[in-house]
Amino acid sequence: MTAPALAFAYLLDRPLTALLNIVLLALGVATIAALLSFDHQFRNRLTRDAQGVDLVVGAKGSRLQLVLSAVYHIDYPTGNIRLHEARPLLDHPAVQHAVPLALGDSIDGVRVIGTTADMVEFQDASLTEGRLWQESFEATLGADAAIRLGLAPGDVFTTSHGLQAGGPDHTDEPYTVTGILAPTGGIIDRLVLTDLQSIWNIHDHDEDHGTGEATSTENHEHSDIHSDDDREITALLLSFKSPVAAITLAPTIDQNTSMMAASPAVETGRLFALLGPGLDVLRVFGVILMATAALGVFTALTSALEQRRRDISVLRTLGALHSWVVTVMLCEALFLTLSGTLLGFVFGHAALAVGAGSIAAAESSGLSGLVFAPTEGWLLLGAIATGLVAAAIPIVRAGHGEVGRILSSG
Repeated sequence: MTAPALAFAYLLDRPLTALLNIVLLALGVATIAALLSFDHQFRNRLTRDAQGVDLVVGAKGSRLQLVLSAVYHIDYPTGNIRLHEARPLLDHPAVQHAVPLALGDSIDGVRVIGTTADMVEFQDASLTEGRLWQESFEATLGADAAIRLGLAPGDVFTTSHGLQAGGPDHTDEPYTVTGILAPTGGIIDRLVLTDLQSIWNIHDHDEDHGTGEATSTENHEHSDIHSDDDREITALLLSFKSPVAAITLAPTIDQNTSMMAASPAVETGRLFALLGPGLDVLRVFGVILMATAALGVFTALTSALEQRRRDISVLRTLGALHSWVVTVMLCEALFLTLSGTLLGFVFGHAALAVGAGSIAAAESSGLSGLVFAPTEGWLLLGAIATGLVAAAIPIVRAGHGEVGRILSSG
């Protein structure tokens, strides 16, 4: 019988002890693996989604909330701003790109964004089917949004009020899908895009019905971002020709207007600072579980060694070399640590996948259980090394002992 086969047979001889050690190690690895993958994806996603956005302008309130709602679309807006007050920023000499956003509606939890065609260029997106919207109540879908909603060019859909599923339906204002964008890996993949006028028209219609007056949609049929009527948008995404412009313009907006400016880079830094302590606590918890599992491996192998001393002595009497006996114990330790480690990776990424699918904020952020962080390779090596270190003393002792004394005492 080979050393691995004998080691496996020894484990099967005490299945409950082996299973408990494997599960304990798996829980520790799962905790750390899920955190590493979450941290890796979250940081990459925030960096990618905010690429090119130097400043976000919106209603006064929480700057972090403004950035989360306008850049990452995972929170509610702080309010609306008057278009006539934001319009000077559109033609400001320091501004390279200015993209207006009008939020307020969704379809099955997917946000419908009123904007301009500049949004597509700003996100480095391109069409894979159809064309961009050109008229009111035409919509272009991001790649992920199209898959999730099951829509294609030519299909018709209606939206609901609010940014989450379950709001009042706008059944009298259907949209027609005109195109699908190619995947970019950014936030635009998860959005439905239309023109500003569509959002204005729907909410004008809602207000008119609420007051019992005739719809005012026709009064604004030809209004746009450069018109003079007193309209509202939710936010304005700005990129500047020089980084210095963002630093100098932000205080001016805060002090001299009713609007507020927020930097995605600054606010995401604060977000990580808020999340950091909580993630660190969970990592420590995972390390404690792994250390406990290592202690379990040490105890199990030491106990097994004491029970197996007579068997080992018989094997050595029959000619088994010291190295072969050590190899059996080493294989046993490897079976335990590898099984626990691999099972831990499965548990960790499965938990991340379940969480990403069941929590609205996680789902909209694009988290996946199928993404592995580069640092998880070190976790794999560390978990295996932990198990082997725990098994070192029993392994060394396995080949020692006076054969004659052990056999005569048994």
